[in-house]
Parts: sequence; C-alpha cells; structure tokens
Amino acid sequence: MGGNSAISRYIGPVSNVKVSATILMEAMYSAGTNLLARKDNVKMYLRSAYSPYAIVDSATAVIDSVTHTGLFTFNNAVSGKYYLVMKHFNTIETWSKSGGETILGNGTTYSYNFTTSASQAFGNNMVLKGTKYCIYSGDPNQDGIVDGADGSLIDTDAFNIVSGSYIPTDLDADGIVDATDYAVFDNNAFNFIGKITP
Repeated sequence: MGGNSAISRYIGPVSNVKVSATILMEAMYSAGTNLLARKDNVKMYLRSAYSPYAIVDSATAVIDSVTHTGLFTFNNAVSGKYYLVMKHFNTIETWSKSGGETILGNGTTYSYNFTTSASQAFGNNMVLKGTKYCIYSGDPNQDGIVDGADGSLIDTDAFNIVSGSYIPTDLDADGIVDATDYAVFDNNAFNFIGKITP
C-alpha cells in the first residue's frame, strides 16, 4: 500500500473496571463530626483473588472528606475476581474481605464500603471509631507494620516542630507533627498492628 493508506484493526469497545470505595483513615477521622480532616489521595490495587494474588492494575482516587468515598477507574483490568487493596501514605495497607470480590468490566460501577464492619477487611484488620471502621494509622515508612521505626520518624518530626501539608508523620492531618500523632502510633505499635494478607 502506498500514499496515505493505513491498516486498522477494530478490537471492540473498551470498558473500564470502576470501583467506588468508601474508606476512612483512623487518625484523620473525627467520629464526632463524621468528617475526615481533609480530602486525600488513596491508591487501590486490584489483586487476583487467587494465589499468588498478583497485582492486575492500580488506580488513585481522592477520598472525599464528607462522603468518605472515591471513584477508582482501572484501565488495564477486565471482569474478574479481585481483592481490593487500599494504600494511603501513612496507614496500614488494607485488603478487602476474604475470598475477593467479583467485579465486572462492563461500564457499571462496583461499590465497596470498608467502614461498615471489621469483616470488610481481610483478617478484620480495622479499628472502630464511633460507629465506623477505619484503616489503621501509624505506618509513615510504609513497611507494613506499626513499630519503632515509625515512632522514631514521628518523634523526630515532633521534636523539630515539623509542619505543613502532606507530611507522612502528621497522622491526623492537622498540619503539625505532635503528641497527638505519636499517641495514635503508640497505641497501634503496642497492639502489634500490621498488614494482614491472604
């Protein structure tokens, strides 16, 4: 073929996998006002529901401070059975309930609410605040466990009066690293909080 010719192949309509997820971060959530301290980015991984639980796709969404919900759109996933894995920059990685979720890539939006019951997380790995379940705070180094390494980071930043936006050691998102952040860490470290996976 010459000139301006081209060969095209039609592969059919593309439908994204969409998940609307409701989630709360322990230290950022006020049970009294039912608000998060701010809107915040959370990354969700779709992992196969079957061993070795490979990552299929990931997406980032903003969790609203009022509705506690964000819309995650996955461009490289198809219909299947998945674990929904939530990652926030200073909380414990949290997986959806045992067995995974069947999600269709047909243009519809799948809804999942982590806040209604501890059993919505794999291994019941959440904490109750007021009437809502939250993912555990206190892992600013993101190694999957709340321990002395996290405490050291928080303690150093509190000593240096670190302030500003989106500081991993500012667990409650009030703009300054202080004793309130350390208290959340200390409680979760005492209780040996860490990620729980299949």
